[in-house]
Amino acid sequence: MVASSFELYLDRLDVARLVDDGTISRADLVGVIQRLDSAVAEIDGHGFVPTPFGPQPGLCEAIGLSNGTQLWVKNETGNVSGSHKARHLFGVAIRESIVPSGDGVWAIASCGNAALGASVVAAAVDHGLDVFVPTWANDAVVSQMEGLGARVVRTDRNPGVVGDPAHHAMLAAVAAGATAFSCQGTETPAAIDGGRTMAYEMVDTLAAHDIAVAPRLDRLFVQVGGGALGTAVVTGLARTELDILPVVHAVQPVGNHPLVRAWDTLVSELAGEAIEPTVSGRLRVAKELGAFDDPAIRDALVRLSADPSVYMRPWDDEPTSYASGILDDVTYDWVQLIEAMLRTGGCPIVASELTLQEAHRVAHQHTDIPVCPTGAAGLSGLITLRESEPGAIADGERVAVLFTGRMRPGDPDPLAD
Repeated sequence: MVASSFELYLDRLDVARLVDDGTISRADLVGVIQRLDSAVAEIDGHGFVPTPFGPQPGLCEAIGLSNGTQLWVKNETGNVSGSHKARHLFGVAIRESIVPSGDGVWAIASCGNAALGASVVAAAVDHGLDVFVPTWANDAVVSQMEGLGARVVRTDRNPGVVGDPAHHAMLAAVAAGATAFSCQGTETPAAIDGGRTMAYEMVDTLAAHDIAVAPRLDRLFVQVGGGALGTAVVTGLARTELDILPVVHAVQPVGNHPLVRAWDTLVSELAGEAIEPTVSGRLRVAKELGAFDDPAIRDALVRLSADPSVYMRPWDDEPTSYASGILDDVTYDWVQLIEAMLRTGGCPIVASELTLQEAHRVAHQHTDIPVCPTGAAGLSGLITLRESEPGAIADGERVAVLFTGRMRPGDPDPLAD
């Protein structure tokens, strides 16, 4: 029997601090993880075991990368509930099982995968769950959630009210006595902790592949909506034995990119002039600024934290995109993503709708991974960078993208004419 990822990487997780401070013994914490993982497996067919991460040479060639460049894909489509989201919620469930933050029903805001992951985990521990979704949420996914016992509430936008109405509804429920059980680290920090298991699995796979040399990852493209995925992966990689962190590129769609706007605002301040809001412009400024030293990063992060609304603002219009799973009006977990890009000399990338569709198509044509439109969005950032700046990726680089969720009924067919 393969041990749960949460058991394998327990000593790297924040929840292990509960052992250090005497709240629970290590043996009892392992027992909690094993019990919860078994309960999830009874509902979903399996628990949290390491998911595949490996090179995809056919896909690499198809998008025009050559000269020894490697494209590695982390495949989360076979994970619990069909995406990476349940990892985040399982991290929350472990902590709630030991030190509950409240006794009310759990509440989450999501447009799909996060809510489904929460429904599986909540059902496994027999806890009530309220799910707040947009009016356009996938009917098939909503039916699955309701079949798992979740109460689903569709929310609509109120004229003149900025921000995600589902998130507003969740916060109102929490104010009324519910307990946040979400993939936003701003409300549930343990969600970031659970997501870090992806990074640990990736580096262990690289270490097993490289054997005689230190594991290496040169560049990472990660799609960003609410930001928990990207934050979990970049902070997780920082806790591994990688000698050098990969250059980080956060990817958002042209119809909704609040993180990119925040980066542009900050970097324009640092550069002393408004930057050109293109791939080339952002790359140029990132190169000129270089990978920031620690004091400079600290100064920049102080500004972000002191007055976040100057940088992170809700999207002006109702967000739209082919990658509908990353349509968060704001990026909730964003400061550490900005920090990761500053530290590594990376920059964010805005993907066009055509490129998002192209990424989904080539993923299905050149891999056997049943990835959904949102799940392939990180690949669109790589395609955008290669097409805009062909020399930006050096020969021989090892590049990673995350395929984070599987196709659902109602998703567009990427191979349709």
